[in-house]
Amino acid sequence: PKVLLLENVKALVSKKFLNQFQSWIETLNDLGYESDWKVLNSSDYGSSQNRERVFLVSILKNKIKKKFTFPKISKKNKTLSEIIKIENSTEKLDLIKNFKISSFKTTSSNITKSKLLKYTTFNSEAYIYAPINKGPTLTASGANSRLKFYFEKNKQLRYMTPSEAFLYMGFEEDDYLKVKNTNLITKNKMLFLCGNSISVEVLESLFKEIIKCI
Repeated sequence: PKVLLLENVKALVSKKFLNQFQSWIETLNDLGYESDWKVLNSSDYGSSQNRERVFLVSILKNKIKKKFTFPKISKKNKTLSEIIKIENSTEKLDLIKNFKISSFKTTSSNITKSKLLKYTTFNSEAYIYAPINKGPTLTASGANSRLKFYFEKNKQLRYMTPSEAFLYMGFEEDDYLKVKNTNLITKNKMLFLCGNSISVEVLESLFKEIIKCI
Protein backbone atom coordinates (compact mmCIF):
# COMPACT_ATOMS: atom_id res chain seq x y z
CA PRO A 1 0.00 0.00 0.00
CA LYS A 2 1.12 3.59 -0.62
CA VAL A 3 0.04 4.58 2.87
CA LEU A 4 -0.31 2.86 6.23
CA LEU A 5 -2.16 4.35 9.19
CA LEU A 6 -1.82 3.02 12.74
CA GLU A 7 -3.95 4.15 15.67
CA ASN A 8 -3.72 2.97 19.25
CA VAL A 9 -3.89 4.11 22.87
CA LYS A 10 -1.12 6.53 23.81
CA ALA A 11 0.40 3.97 26.18
CA LEU A 12 1.92 2.48 23.03
CA VAL A 13 4.53 5.25 23.11
CA SER A 14 5.12 5.03 26.87
CA LYS A 15 8.48 3.90 28.25
CA LYS A 16 7.17 0.34 28.61
CA PHE A 17 6.36 -0.13 24.91
CA LEU A 18 8.40 2.55 23.12
CA ASN A 19 11.26 0.24 22.13
CA GLN A 20 8.86 -2.20 20.46
CA PHE A 21 7.11 0.69 18.74
CA GLN A 22 10.42 2.03 17.42
CA SER A 23 11.31 -1.49 16.25
CA TRP A 24 8.10 -1.56 14.20
CA ILE A 25 8.99 1.80 12.65
CA GLU A 26 12.44 0.44 11.72
CA THR A 27 10.76 -2.58 10.10
CA LEU A 28 8.57 -0.23 8.06
CA ASN A 29 11.66 1.74 7.07
CA ASP A 30 13.27 -1.47 5.78
CA LEU A 31 10.12 -2.06 3.73
CA GLY A 32 10.49 1.39 2.14
CA TYR A 33 8.22 3.54 4.32
CA GLU A 34 8.88 6.93 5.86
CA SER A 35 6.97 7.20 9.14
CA ASP A 36 5.81 10.00 11.42
CA TRP A 37 3.88 9.62 14.67
CA LYS A 38 2.15 11.90 17.14
CA VAL A 39 -0.37 11.72 19.99
CA LEU A 40 -3.49 13.61 18.87
CA ASN A 41 -6.50 14.68 20.91
CA SER A 42 -9.77 14.56 18.99
CA SER A 43 -10.95 17.70 20.82
CA ASP A 44 -8.28 19.63 18.89
CA TYR A 45 -9.91 18.66 15.59
CA GLY A 46 -13.53 19.67 16.08
CA SER A 47 -14.72 16.83 18.32
CA SER A 48 -16.52 17.37 21.63
CA GLN A 49 -14.60 14.37 23.01
CA ASN A 50 -11.23 14.37 24.72
CA ARG A 51 -9.69 11.31 23.12
CA GLU A 52 -5.91 11.04 23.06
CA ARG A 53 -4.58 8.40 20.71
CA VAL A 54 -1.25 7.84 19.00
CA PHE A 55 -1.28 7.94 15.19
CA LEU A 56 1.50 6.63 12.95
CA VAL A 57 1.44 7.63 9.28
CA SER A 58 3.75 5.64 7.01
CA ILE A 59 4.13 6.52 3.32
CA LEU A 60 6.20 4.70 0.69
CA LYS A 61 9.27 6.85 0.10
CA ASN A 62 9.02 6.56 -3.70
CA LYS A 63 5.43 7.84 -3.60
CA ILE A 64 6.05 10.95 -1.47
CA LYS A 65 5.62 14.20 -3.38
CA LYS A 66 5.57 16.40 -0.27
CA LYS A 67 6.79 15.85 3.30
CA PHE A 68 3.94 14.75 5.58
CA THR A 69 3.00 17.06 8.43
CA PHE A 70 0.33 16.45 11.04
CA PRO A 71 -2.77 18.64 10.69
CA LYS A 72 -2.97 21.93 12.52
CA ILE A 73 -5.39 22.28 15.41
CA SER A 74 -8.89 23.12 14.22
CA LYS A 75 -10.70 26.31 15.18
CA LYS A 76 -13.99 24.45 15.24
CA ASN A 77 -15.36 24.13 18.75
CA LYS A 78 -18.09 21.49 18.93
CA THR A 79 -19.40 20.97 22.47
CA LEU A 80 -21.37 18.29 24.31
CA SER A 81 -24.48 20.48 24.33
CA GLU A 82 -24.79 19.89 20.57
CA ILE A 83 -24.95 16.12 21.09
CA ILE A 84 -26.15 15.25 24.61
CA LYS A 85 -29.72 16.52 24.93
CA ILE A 86 -32.34 15.61 27.49
CA GLU A 87 -34.98 14.86 24.87
CA ASN A 88 -32.77 12.16 23.31
CA SER A 89 -33.73 9.60 25.94
CA THR A 90 -36.51 8.82 28.39
CA GLU A 91 -34.34 6.31 30.27
CA LYS A 92 -33.39 7.61 33.72
CA LEU A 93 -31.00 6.41 36.38
CA ASP A 94 -32.35 6.53 39.93
CA LEU A 95 -28.88 6.83 41.45
CA ILE A 96 -29.36 10.49 42.43
CA LYS A 97 -32.26 9.45 44.67
CA ASN A 98 -29.91 7.32 46.73
CA PHE A 99 -26.57 9.11 46.46
CA LYS A 100 -25.60 12.74 46.89
CA ILE A 101 -23.41 14.37 44.27
CA SER A 102 -20.37 16.56 44.77
CA SER A 103 -20.05 20.03 43.27
CA PHE A 104 -19.35 20.14 39.55
CA LYS A 105 -15.85 21.25 38.60
CA THR A 106 -14.28 21.91 35.21
CA THR A 107 -10.91 20.27 34.54
CA SER A 108 -8.00 21.65 32.54
CA SER A 109 -9.33 19.55 29.63
CA ASN A 110 -12.59 21.54 29.80
CA ILE A 111 -14.57 18.56 31.16
CA THR A 112 -17.24 19.49 33.70
CA LYS A 113 -17.82 16.61 36.08
CA SER A 114 -19.05 15.62 39.51
CA LYS A 115 -19.08 12.42 41.54
CA LEU A 116 -21.73 10.22 43.13
CA LEU A 117 -20.65 10.22 46.77
CA LYS A 118 -20.25 6.84 48.49
CA TYR A 119 -21.47 5.09 45.32
CA THR A 120 -18.24 3.19 44.63
CA THR A 121 -14.51 3.44 45.36
CA PHE A 122 -13.89 3.15 41.62
CA ASN A 123 -13.65 6.84 40.65
CA SER A 124 -14.36 6.42 36.95
CA GLU A 125 -17.63 4.63 37.73
CA ALA A 126 -18.69 7.34 40.17
CA TYR A 127 -18.14 10.25 37.78
CA ILE A 128 -21.10 12.01 36.24
CA TYR A 129 -20.76 14.68 33.57
CA ALA A 130 -22.53 17.90 32.72
CA PRO A 131 -23.62 18.01 29.04
CA ILE A 132 -21.55 21.13 28.34
CA ASN A 133 -18.02 21.92 27.16
CA LYS A 134 -16.02 18.76 26.33
CA GLY A 135 -16.47 15.13 27.40
CA PRO A 136 -14.25 12.21 28.42
CA THR A 137 -12.98 9.35 26.26
CA LEU A 138 -15.65 6.82 25.31
CA THR A 139 -14.28 3.29 25.66
CA ALA A 140 -15.51 -0.14 24.58
CA SER A 141 -15.46 -1.55 28.11
CA GLY A 142 -15.07 -0.41 31.69
CA ALA A 143 -16.64 2.61 33.39
CA ASN A 144 -16.11 4.89 30.39
CA SER A 145 -18.29 2.67 28.24
CA ARG A 146 -21.15 3.79 30.51
CA LEU A 147 -20.82 7.58 30.46
CA LYS A 148 -23.42 9.21 32.75
CA PHE A 149 -24.80 12.71 32.13
CA TYR A 150 -26.66 14.88 34.62
CA PHE A 151 -29.21 17.49 33.58
CA GLU A 152 -29.26 19.83 36.55
CA LYS A 153 -32.34 21.81 35.53
CA ASN A 154 -34.42 18.63 35.30
CA LYS A 155 -32.59 16.73 38.08
CA GLN A 156 -32.14 13.79 35.72
CA LEU A 157 -29.26 11.38 35.28
CA ARG A 158 -28.88 8.97 32.36
CA TYR A 159 -26.38 7.08 30.24
CA MET A 160 -25.17 8.19 26.82
CA THR A 161 -27.43 6.72 24.13
CA PRO A 162 -26.17 4.79 21.08
CA SER A 163 -27.18 7.58 18.71
CA GLU A 164 -25.28 10.10 20.84
CA ALA A 165 -22.26 7.78 20.88
CA PHE A 166 -22.18 7.76 17.06
CA LEU A 167 -22.33 11.56 16.97
CA TYR A 168 -19.72 11.73 19.74
CA MET A 169 -17.31 9.76 17.53
CA GLY A 170 -17.94 12.11 14.60
CA PHE A 171 -20.40 9.99 12.62
CA GLU A 172 -23.71 11.31 11.27
CA GLU A 173 -27.19 10.43 12.48
CA ASP A 174 -27.73 8.52 9.21
CA ASP A 175 -24.77 6.28 10.06
CA TYR A 176 -26.40 5.35 13.36
CA LEU A 177 -29.74 4.69 11.69
CA LYS A 178 -28.15 2.40 9.08
CA VAL A 179 -26.68 0.26 11.86
CA LYS A 180 -29.83 0.38 13.99
CA ASN A 181 -32.13 -0.58 11.12
CA THR A 182 -30.19 -3.76 10.39
CA ASN A 183 -31.36 -5.15 13.77
CA LEU A 184 -28.09 -7.09 13.86
CA ILE A 185 -26.66 -5.74 17.11
CA THR A 186 -28.02 -4.59 20.45
CA LYS A 187 -27.79 -1.07 21.92
CA ASN A 188 -24.92 -2.17 24.13
CA LYS A 189 -23.04 -3.56 21.13
CA MET A 190 -23.55 -0.27 19.28
CA LEU A 191 -21.95 1.55 22.23
CA PHE A 192 -19.13 -1.02 22.20
CA LEU A 193 -18.67 -0.40 18.48
CA CYS A 194 -18.31 3.35 19.05
CA GLY A 195 -15.94 2.89 21.98
CA ASN A 196 -13.68 0.86 19.69
CA SER A 197 -13.88 3.37 16.85
CA ILE A 198 -11.56 6.17 15.75
CA SER A 199 -12.59 9.82 15.84
CA VAL A 200 -13.93 10.65 12.38
CA GLU A 201 -12.84 14.28 12.77
CA VAL A 202 -9.23 13.22 13.35
CA LEU A 203 -9.28 10.78 10.43
CA GLU A 204 -10.65 13.41 8.05
CA SER A 205 -7.94 15.86 9.12
CA LEU A 206 -5.22 13.22 8.65
CA PHE A 207 -6.54 12.08 5.27
CA LYS A 208 -6.47 15.66 3.94
CA GLU A 209 -2.78 15.95 4.81
CA ILE A 210 -1.93 12.48 3.49
CA ILE A 211 -3.57 13.26 0.12
CA LYS A 212 -1.36 16.35 -0.21
CA CYS A 213 1.72 14.14 0.16
CA ILE A 214 0.95 11.59 -2.53
